[in-house]
Amino acid sequence: MINSKNNNRNIIIVTGGTGGHIFPAITAGKYLNDKLFNVKFITDSRGLDNLSLAEFKPKVIPVKGFAGKTFFQKTISIILIFISFFRTIYFLKKNKVDLVLGFGSYVQVPVILAAKILKINIILHEGNLILGNANKYFWRYAKARATAFNILNSPKDFKVTGMPVRTEIQALFTRNYKGSSGNKKINILVLGGSLGALILSRNICEQISLLPLKIKKKLHIIHQSKIEDINYINTNYLKNNISSEVKTYFSDIHEKLKKTTLVICRAGASTIAENLIAGLPAVYVPLSNSIDNHQKHNAEMIKKNKAGWVIQENEINEPKFLNLLIKLLSSGNLLTQISFNCKKISNPYASKNLYKLVLGVLSEEF
Repeated sequence: MINSKNNNRNIIIVTGGTGGHIFPAITAGKYLNDKLFNVKFITDSRGLDNLSLAEFKPKVIPVKGFAGKTFFQKTISIILIFISFFRTIYFLKKNKVDLVLGFGSYVQVPVILAAKILKINIILHEGNLILGNANKYFWRYAKARATAFNILNSPKDFKVTGMPVRTEIQALFTRNYKGSSGNKKINILVLGGSLGALILSRNICEQISLLPLKIKKKLHIIHQSKIEDINYINTNYLKNNISSEVKTYFSDIHEKLKKTTLVICRAGASTIAENLIAGLPAVYVPLSNSIDNHQKHNAEMIKKNKAGWVIQENEINEPKFLNLLIKLLSSGNLLTQISFNCKKISNPYASKNLYKLVLGVLSEEF
C-alpha cells in the first residue's frame, strides 16, 4: 500500500510486469492515494523485478502469457488463470475493494473476471492505438473506459485521459526545447525498451559511428542496452571518439531527457507519451513482432501528426537511417518544429483525468 490513509474507498490497480505498464500504474496509484484513496497493486512475478513497484509490496498472482504460445503453454496458462481467479476473489473480498483499475496485460484477466463476478466497479485503460487482447475481452463490461490516444478499434465509448507519466517527466512539459544548431552539444538518447534488442544496441551504435566527423565531435550518446551488449557498444564508441554513457538502466531518466536532443527508441505507448510530453523529437523503431502489431499503429499515429520519424527494423542498416540522422542532426529548426508538434498532441494531465473518471464511477455520476 502507498502510505495508506484512513479512507473507506479501496482501489486495486492491476499492471503487467514491464516498465510500460508499471510506471503509468504507479503514477496513477500515487495520484489516487494523494486524493485519499487506499491503493494496492496486483501484478505477476515480473513486477517484483521492478524495484519501483516491489517497494509497494504488490499482490503477486501466478499468471503466464497466452498469445503466441504452444498448446502445452496455453494449457498451463489457462490453469494458472483459474488458480489466480480464486485467489483474487478472496483478495478482493478481504480488502473490500470498491474499484479495479486495469492497465492491460494478461495479468488483469483473472482479476477483472473476479471483479465482474463480485460486481465491483471496473475501469480499463488502454495505452496503445488498438485494444490489446486483455482489454478487448472485457472492454464492453467495464463501467468506464480510458485511453491514452484516440484508439482505432473500440466497440464502446471511451474517454481519452492520456497516459500517466512520472511526475518528474510531466514537469518537462514546460521546458523549452533547443535543437542542434551551431556548435552545441548533441545529446542522443537510445532506449532499447524493457526487453532490449540487438537492433537497438549494436546496430544503432554502428550506424552512429558512421556519422560525419563534424557531427561525431558534438555527440554525447546516452545508450540503454542489454548487459551482454554493453562492452561492445562502449568499445565501439570509444574507438570512434564518441562521448557516451552506456547502462542497462537509468534511474535518473528524467534528468537525461532534460538534456536530450533526439531520442531513438521503440514505439511503446509509455515511451511515446513521455516523449510527447517532454517535447522530444524521436526516431521510432516499431517492434516488428509486437502483439497485434500495436507498435506499428502507435508509430503511424506519430508519423501522421508529424511528431517524429519512423524507421523499420530492416532499415536500420540501410542508408535511409544514416541519412535521416545526418539530416536531423544538421537542422536545429526541424527538430524544434517537431518538438512543438509533440507537445501539441500530448496530454500531461492523465493522472488527474483518471482521478476524475474514478470519482465519476464511484459517485455513479459517470
